[in-house]
Amino acid sequence: MFARGTRTKWALDVLRALGLAFAALLLFAPARASAYPWMIRHGYSECTPCHSDPSGSGPLTAYGRTIGNSLLSTISSSHENAENGNRFLFGLVPTPDWLQLGGQLRGAFLRSKTAGAPLERRTILMQADLSATIHAGRFLASGSLGYAHEGALGAAITRNTENNLISREHWLGFTLGAESTLLLRAGRMNLPFGIRNVEHTLWARTLTVTNINDQQQAGLSFAWRGGIFHGELMAIAGNFQLRPDDYRERGYSTFLEAAVTPELVLGASSLVTHRDLSPTTLTETWRQAHGLHVRYVTPWEPLVVLTEWDYVFVSSRDQPWRKGIVGYTQVDLEAAQGAHFLVTGEASTVGVDGPPPSWGLWLSYHWFLLPHSDLRIDGIFQSLGSHSERASVGTLLLQAHVYL
Repeated sequence: MFARGTRTKWALDVLRALGLAFAALLLFAPARASAYPWMIRHGYSECTPCHSDPSGSGPLTAYGRTIGNSLLSTISSSHENAENGNRFLFGLVPTPDWLQLGGQLRGAFLRSKTAGAPLERRTILMQADLSATIHAGRFLASGSLGYAHEGALGAAITRNTENNLISREHWLGFTLGAESTLLLRAGRMNLPFGIRNVEHTLWARTLTVTNINDQQQAGLSFAWRGGIFHGELMAIAGNFQLRPDDYRERGYSTFLEAAVTPELVLGASSLVTHRDLSPTTLTETWRQAHGLHVRYVTPWEPLVVLTEWDYVFVSSRDQPWRKGIVGYTQVDLEAAQGAHFLVTGEASTVGVDGPPPSWGLWLSYHWFLLPHSDLRIDGIFQSLGSHSERASVGTLLLQAHVYL
């Protein structure tokens, strides 16, 4: 466990960072504190209007840029600037209506302390990607190209241990239906599973292997929306940026959501994959994940609740089974437009022979100060259960993000 002095110092660092964020909010917040608890707060129960990817994330549409400029930020763009903001590079690069260009630049400073291990300090280039989406009638094409100094090996095009060229997504699509309510896609895509969130290190994302960092897969996807329902089914052909072929997973991933009311969305997800060789056990492996999730706008409008809980089962030939429940509950309070205070609790029992549960607590402040930019502070405490002894990890993560 932490020594008392180390634990106290870490807690004080988190409190100072959150205190500075709150002071900044008081200094810069607008007089009208309108609520914005995630996009469901404004009646967006699905992601299609703002994103080319029907399940969210990825390149923004022109409509999505408009929403970001007018509703997301504390300091919103004027009408003229918002129109320019629909174009690439803050409106400096004019593009035709059929072409959407974008970019993401995200940097972070991480400070982490594991009980019994030295203090870790790192400056991380988390994202440096350019993206493009082409609309030609009912046809779509979308892709991204970026640079990763470290990590993101699942999306790497080059084969270095670091300093790689990466492509997280690249796909072709065709819309069907009178109002383009059906979308057929083929290529490398995010897996349709659970809540598509930016906290890609949550255990619900890492243990189901469904984050939007580098765990995309190639395959064929069919997305639909009609009435209160929308969903997506993907046939997984494998990660073609992973070699050799025996390491590639094949199977399916799917989710279905129902907007029961404008304030309440219920969802279910399912995933089953098989690979001839697991990179970790070097044996034939089946992997399953099945879960439920909820997105809810509370009667107190500034507050939104997100929760997801999944059952994970991994069976490798001649190896002990890994199984258990993993999930999280997150509450988001928008104290003023663009200024979000978040509390996230997560838990996991996934392991061999039922290990003691692990749990984590995130205290976060996410500030969309200006259009096309945001700042985030996360104080994370995790208690990791094992059959031998419990370990504690404290993390302070500072992020700055700009999208072009």
